[in-house]
Amino acid sequence: MPRETQLVPVSLATVALESCFYGGFLVLAIMSMCLLVRRRAKWLSPTFLGAIGMCITITAHWIISVDRSFQAFLLFENGTSPLKFYGDLSQITEVVKSAFCLTTLIIGDTIIIHRLWIIWDKRLIIAIFPMLSLLGLVVCSVGITYQFTRDKTGQSVFLSDASRWITSDAVFTICTNIYSTAFISWRMWKVGRGMQPIGGIRIQARSVSNKLSVLALIVESAAIYTTWSIFFFATYRSNSNLQFITIDCLPAMTGIACMLIHVRIGLGWAHQGSQAGSSESTGPLSISIAQHTHTAIEDFTVLEIGKLGVREKKTRFKF
Repeated sequence: MPRETQLVPVSLATVALESCFYGGFLVLAIMSMCLLVRRRAKWLSPTFLGAIGMCITITAHWIISVDRSFQAFLLFENGTSPLKFYGDLSQITEVVKSAFCLTTLIIGDTIIIHRLWIIWDKRLIIAIFPMLSLLGLVVCSVGITYQFTRDKTGQSVFLSDASRWITSDAVFTICTNIYSTAFISWRMWKVGRGMQPIGGIRIQARSVSNKLSVLALIVESAAIYTTWSIFFFATYRSNSNLQFITIDCLPAMTGIACMLIHVRIGLGWAHQGSQAGSSESTGPLSISIAQHTHTAIEDFTVLEIGKLGVREKKTRFKF
């Protein structure tokens, strides 16, 4: 069938594209880790551990993708049946690669839920929905991996028993990211709107500018991941082999979206450090602003929320 004959070239294109995205992720990950080490971030913070875990799973996924191309064209039946190799979902390398992909999605959703929980002052009522959708994602991921191990050779991924799990998995992760991003943006917007100006128009305008910068960063990063996830969902539901490209590149896209935030926050720290000397010489007000910028935030990925205002900690999140 024409759809089946396209599987081999699509698989080769997948390796090339995933390698490009992985390269971008690797650069951002190295920058993020270097900035964190310089800043002496908490080694056991959920976000830092999540970033380390994401680096491991994304790297392992890419290595297996490259290894599968060598197996298909050199090792499996002496390279005479690449279509048969790529069409067998029960291949151990395919099962393990899928497991790493799904683990990356779980880590990514956990990080954004943790970010939501911190920004909303650890209110469980706000985080309960994404936590339930994360639980659904975990269950579906286990179901997908299990069904792949029981796949019959030559069975299409669109018709296999894993199909319902894959659809549910995509819906859960899309809902988690849309919900969390919307509530994070809303919270930050309300904090910025309700802040009390101190020190005149210049400080207020600078705070508003920082608020818009952080909001844009979070929304843009979430848009990268969510758009790619929706693209995968559309290609899968339309029974297109393009879904192999979207799903194999999804781990790298997840890492890029996450690391963009980490690097941006880290560069913000570096910028603050370069201006520390001049700020301290301008008077007590500048010192007070610097102190408030670095307090009351537990997670380094949301540290810049401190720039949205210079009110006391006890009133910062009261409206």
